[in-house]
Amino acid sequence: MNDAPDVNTKDALLAAAMEVFADKGFDAATVRDICGKANANVAAVNYHYGGKDALYVAVLEEVFPQEENDRFVPDANLSPEEQLRAYLLALISEIYERGDDLITQRWAIFLREIAKPSHNLDFIVRRQVQTRADELRAIVSDIMGPGTPDHVLAFASSSIWALAMDHVTTQPILDRLSPPRPRVQDHLELFVDHVLKFSLGGLKAIKE
Repeated sequence: MNDAPDVNTKDALLAAAMEVFADKGFDAATVRDICGKANANVAAVNYHYGGKDALYVAVLEEVFPQEENDRFVPDANLSPEEQLRAYLLALISEIYERGDDLITQRWAIFLREIAKPSHNLDFIVRRQVQTRADELRAIVSDIMGPGTPDHVLAFASSSIWALAMDHVTTQPILDRLSPPRPRVQDHLELFVDHVLKFSLGGLKAIKE
């Protein structure tokens, strides 16, 4: 008799959980939802993962991998302003194009954690946000020059991040305004250039 765990069922549960948690969030998602999508017995989550909490952690580890190739590496031949545009293009493309299921689930879970933080938000910040925040702060520091106070770098970096992220949360409202506002994914390069110009204008004003 083979007592080894059913790898296919375990993988199916993980894939199903990624979809369900992205769609419903941790609190609203149920083990029954996940097992139903995975065509598994409701006891399978406890057997393979030890419960819903541990399964959610497994999903976060899958959706927010610790990979060096996920980092933004600026081109040393570019000016700081050009590096900022390259950074914004990479970030905004990932947020709004969402061509990969994993990226779609990543941002869906990320936004749900922002709206209703769980104790796992610290994990997400370490894996998803901290590196990107450090990268952006370094670029802003190069633009602003030496001696820029830490609070200025912090406020400026978070303002640029907010500009890039804004339409993720406000687009449903913008769609209902008259006339409807353009969707970022339909005008990606224009939006990148808008955020860049707005950001550089703000940084210039701060320096003055």
